[in-house]
Amino acid sequence: MLDLFTLLVFVLVLGAFFTARALGARQQREERIAQRLAALRLALLQSPAAAVLEGAESIAAPDERAGLPVRLQLWLARHPRVAAGVDGARADLARIGWLPGLGRRLLLTAAAALVPGALLGRMTPAPLLAGAATALACFAALLAMGYQGAMNRHLAALARHLPECIDAITRICRAGVPLHSAFAIAASHQSGPLVDELNQIDRWLKLGLPLRQVMQTSARRVPLAEYRFFAVILIISQESGGRLGDTLERLSATLRARAELRMKVMAKTSEARASSKIVALLVPGVLGYMYLNAPADFRFMFSDAAGLKVTAYALASVMLGLLVTHLMVRRVR
Repeated sequence: MLDLFTLLVFVLVLGAFFTARALGARQQREERIAQRLAALRLALLQSPAAAVLEGAESIAAPDERAGLPVRLQLWLARHPRVAAGVDGARADLARIGWLPGLGRRLLLTAAAALVPGALLGRMTPAPLLAGAATALACFAALLAMGYQGAMNRHLAALARHLPECIDAITRICRAGVPLHSAFAIAASHQSGPLVDELNQIDRWLKLGLPLRQVMQTSARRVPLAEYRFFAVILIISQESGGRLGDTLERLSATLRARAELRMKVMAKTSEARASSKIVALLVPGVLGYMYLNAPADFRFMFSDAAGLKVTAYALASVMLGLLVTHLMVRRVR
């Protein structure tokens, strides 16, 4: 029995070793292929033929890593997962208009975060550590709030512009133009946040990719439920046939009705939303009043051991309450 158990353990260890070896060899092969492709891309971009691919009529796919240093591009090519995250972040920043002045925005946010870090850090027994932690937390919070606000404004602009694009594509298709050519025509007669997306769809279609794959990729790039409806209708119409113009017209009318209903809801809940904002501003307002009116009591929260426990308990309870409220709201949606 002992020999059989020893043999079984030996077989399992041997199998795990060869499995790990095969996975490591596969990963190294994929990294070499990605590095080779990145080197070929850089060589192509540095060659005279690259000027042909940079014109307004070019069908080449846009380079998500343009402007990055060569060494960084090679390092990203060796790490595909990190590269996918970096490309997605750069694409999101480009959509909301943050990419051109990203460095200046980060510097201004860091300068604004240093102010509360310095004010709170000097009240604690470890001012350097506490100030750095507070400044880092404020920097992350300000950056997240600014990014979320910019993304919400971008999505709202997409939702407003989508019915116009659908109407344009509907008129073009009813005029007898094929769907594959309707995106470029619609983009040339529109002005809005969806113009770049329509041009990118047209470039991929010119490269020969099927409409289903192109629209699925486009729906992942545009995080909007209404746009996913639009993509699904185009895919179904392309595969099963039907009167695309009538379907798109009904979708446009539905989207406008949804937008009108959303505006009515916002108008009827404006008083409640204003009350919630006022209640949310009470916390920093009370803290500011305490700091100005009773500095000794305010320093007690950060310099004394009992005050630190009270502060930690208050922060934990508030964060827990916000988390529970957020989960309840998500379940209602």
